[in-house]
Amino acid sequence: MAMMLSNPAQDSETRASVHSRRHALALMLGAGGWLPGALAATEGFAPVRFAISDTVVGDVNLNDARAAMQIWIKRMSQELDLVIDPKLFNTTQEIVERTRRGQLDAVAMNVIEYRMIANLLDSSQVVTSIGAEGLNQYLIVVKRNSGIRHLSDLKGRRLCELKNPRMCVAPHWLLTILEECHCGPVDQFFGSVVTEAKFSRVVLPVFFGQADACLTSKRGFDTMSELNPQVARDLTVIASSAPMVVSFYIFRKNYQSANREKLIKALSSLRASPAGGQLAALFQFDELTVRDANCLASALTVLDAAERARNQRSPRTTKDRI
Repeated sequence: MAMMLSNPAQDSETRASVHSRRHALALMLGAGGWLPGALAATEGFAPVRFAISDTVVGDVNLNDARAAMQIWIKRMSQELDLVIDPKLFNTTQEIVERTRRGQLDAVAMNVIEYRMIANLLDSSQVVTSIGAEGLNQYLIVVKRNSGIRHLSDLKGRRLCELKNPRMCVAPHWLLTILEECHCGPVDQFFGSVVTEAKFSRVVLPVFFGQADACLTSKRGFDTMSELNPQVARDLTVIASSAPMVVSFYIFRKNYQSANREKLIKALSSLRASPAGGQLAALFQFDELTVRDANCLASALTVLDAAERARNQRSPRTTKDRI
């Protein structure tokens, strides 16, 4: 099986696809012309200004997702007297700016965005997936008979890296483990790095000897191993991260409203309806529950370590130390 690598034409198509996707999602989350009527029906109650970062959006059928969003929001309005004013911002910076201006009540975001504005958010209630389904773990996988036993053995080798919303902390984790073994920056250590969006295009090139290692999720590797037991027999893990929560729903600090508990209830029962189930697939969440800030500790530890490593390498930091 030939390894499919990216090329300029494909990159152009990808950028166009991302732009089209963001536009379609913006339309989808506009909630349609029925929203003013819903607002009027709940006189005296402000809607929940609910933002969704596109960093947490997975690949779904956009027409299905648009219909599911409208149906779910209507249902919440009828069953819980909860009016949601949904928004999608194309960049992390827009999420950050809106939060700083107090223009958001709740947001679906990743932990990298959270770290930028943690002081403006209420970490006492983090709504995320239940149990192991809510945790993400990253793996470095190699072929068992390749002679590669340690991370340092990958010097000058080819790496395939999985790219999806759940992998947002993976590059930072890779930086930290390379720093720990004194291997240097990613772009100088590996001979080449290719990113792919599908588990098969990341794991199978290692299996067939077209890449020396892959950076993937434990969930992805387990899935590939279940589909093909020979993958589990022929490949082995040489490095693994701690399990971590990387994406979640959270409220802004000092947001006090009866709608807060209503939204938590709505999110916790998301999979109770077909429309809610489609939304759970859209944002790559499973069954949801409320946790506190401790659930973010593992991911924040990685991000802090990565920042320290980058600062130590920067000329300005070096000059300041001198």
